[in-house]
Amino acid sequence: MPSRSLVADLRSRGVPVVAEVVDTSNNKYDDRSEVVVRFRGFEGEVETELHDWGGRYPDGLFVGTDIMVTFDPQDPSRVLTSRWVADPPLVTTPMLVVAVCGFPFVVLPWFVMVRRRRLLQARARIMAE
Repeated sequence: MPSRSLVADLRSRGVPVVAEVVDTSNNKYDDRSEVVVRFRGFEGEVETELHDWGGRYPDGLFVGTDIMVTFDPQDPSRVLTSRWVADPPLVTTPMLVVAVCGFPFVVLPWFVMVRRRRLLQARARIMAE
């Protein structure tokens, strides 16, 4: 998942260009989708994988379609759609799943700790009387 620093880098020095979607296939090694785009960079034609955002690609990416992307001139392989550079999605499905599944691991131990502390304090008061 590209970090916020990628978005920040592309916002500060990224160059918007029109790119053609060359391939939308599955990666053989880890069964995740990938989108390959081709565009004209400063040093010639660049063909690279379009970065996703949180495990999600923009809708409507089919082979042969043209999309606006923003690439990093220092490293043309760092590419996001221009729309996502301007306004990245706040929450995607993988981010939501992590938040929902992580919630019990944060809240439940805290609840148990507070409850146990109150029980021990009540027991200490009873023993002191």
